Amino acid sequence: MASAFEWAAKSVVRELSKNGELIPVDSLKSSTHFSPYCLVRKKSKSSLFWRSRYVWLNMTLKDILDPSSPEPEVTQLGPFHFNDEVDGQVSGSVEVTASVQGKISGQFSKSNRTILEVKTLIVSPNTWECLQKERKLKTPQPFLIQQLQERGENLYVVTEAVKTQKDAILKRSRKGEGAGKITIPAILCVQGEGQCHLNKANTVTVPEGSILAFQVAKLIFRDHWRVLSLPDKKQKTFPFRAAAPSKVIQSDSCKKTTVSIALDFKQLQAEVENEQNKLTMMNRMLQQFLLRALLELFQSEEDLLNLEDMLEQSLYTGKPPQKVEGKTGNILSNLQDENGQLVEKLAGAFLYLLGALNALSDIQHQLLIQLLEKKILSREVNLVKEILKENFNQTEEKPFSLPSELLSFVQGQDENLTLTRDLLEECGLWLSDSEPQFTWNPSALHSLCALYGSLVLLQALSEAC
Repeated sequence: MASAFEWAAKSVVRELSKNGELIPVDSLKSSTHFSPYCLVRKKSKSSLFWRSRYVWLNMTLKDILDPSSPEPEVTQLGPFHFNDEVDGQVSGSVEVTASVQGKISGQFSKSNRTILEVKTLIVSPNTWECLQKERKLKTPQPFLIQQLQERGENLYVVTEAVKTQKDAILKRSRKGEGAGKITIPAILCVQGEGQCHLNKANTVTVPEGSILAFQVAKLIFRDHWRVLSLPDKKQKTFPFRAAAPSKVIQSDSCKKTTVSIALDFKQLQAEVENEQNKLTMMNRMLQQFLLRALLELFQSEEDLLNLEDMLEQSLYTGKPPQKVEGKTGNILSNLQDENGQLVEKLAGAFLYLLGALNALSDIQHQLLIQLLEKKILSREVNLVKEILKENFNQTEEKPFSLPSELLSFVQGQDENLTLTRDLLEECGLWLSDSEPQFTWNPSALHSLCALYGSLVLLQALSEAC
C-alpha cells in the first residue's frame, strides 16, 4: 500500500501543479533535502518519462558562492489547506479458476485521509538577479562540484518548495473480507473453506517543516554563474571539456531521449525494450532469483529505496557497493563480479527497473505481486500501452475510450478487473461511473510511464519462472 506520505505529496502536487512543474518528494526520509537553494544532481540511471529523480548533494548555494553568507529570504505563499478524503467499497461474487480455484464473495474497501496546511517557498526572479550580480563563484570550487564537472554532468538548485506549516497525521487503510471455498496464493488469503480477511493501515506523522514537493532549475557556470529559468536541454552547467572516463551507466535509447525536445511514446517504448533485452540476457537462474527477491522487497518501501540508492551510488562512483546483510546484500552480491564490482549492464538494467518501481505506490507494488501470481501481466502491458499511445502528448483533461477488447479488462466486478482498475486509479485515472470511458489526467503521465516500464520488465523476469 502506498505510504501515507507519498499519497499526500502527490495529492498536493495535483492541486498546486496542474502542469507538472512540481516534483513530489518520494519518502519522509527525504523530506528535509529539498529546501530552496539546496543543490542536487540527476540520478545517473533513470528515465525522463517517469520524471527523473534527483540526488541530494548535502550542499546549498552558499557553499559554492563567495563570500559565504546566509541565503536570502524566500517569498512565501499560502497557507494552503488540504482536506483530501477517499472512501470507497466494492462488493460482489467471483468464480475463479487456474491457480485460484473455487468461489469467493465479499467486500473490498479503501480509505485515505489527508489534512494538511502547507506554504510555498519561492526564490523570486529579482532575488536571483541580485545574487548573480553580487556573489561570485568560489575559487576553487568544492571537490564534489569539480567531480561533476569532470563527468560533464549538470548541477541543479531548488527554486521552489512546498513545506508543511504544522505537524500532520496522515492515514491510509485497505480492507478486504470474503467467504467461500477457495484456494488462493498465501499472500492473498487462506486455503480451504471459510473466511478471508485482508487489513492494512498506514499512519504517519509528518513534522512541521517537511518538504512535500519541489522544483529545480539548472545552474550555468561560465565566466560568471546564472540560473536557467526556462528548461533548455542543450545548455550544460559547465563549459565543454573532455570528460574523464566515467562509470555512469545510461542506455543508448535514454541518451537519444535526453537530446529530444518532443517526447513520444515510441521513445519510451524503445528505452524500456532496451533495458528489457539486458534483463533477458541474464542467466535464467539469476532472473528467477531477482524476481523472487524483488517480491520480498515489495513489503518495504524503505528497502526498495535504499537498494536503488546503493546501486546508483556504486554505478556513479565506480566503487563496489558497501556490504550489507539480508535480502539487499544477496541482491547486490548477485550483481557483482569476482572482484566485487557491479556488472554494469546487468546492474544498470536492474537499477532502471528499481527506478520505475519506486516511482509507483506501495498499493501498486502489492497489486503487481497479485498479477504476477495470476500470470496476467501481458494484458496489463497491452492496456497501459494503448492508454499511453493515445494520450502521451495530451496536456489537457479529456475523456477517452479503450478498444472493446481492452475495455473488458476494467469493467465489471471480477477480482482481476478490480486489480487492473486499482492500478490505473493509483496513477490518477478514473473510470466514469456512467460511461465506459476514462478521463485523461495529464498529471498521471509519469506514473503511467513508470507502470508501463515496471510491467514490461517484470514480465521479462517472470517468463524465466
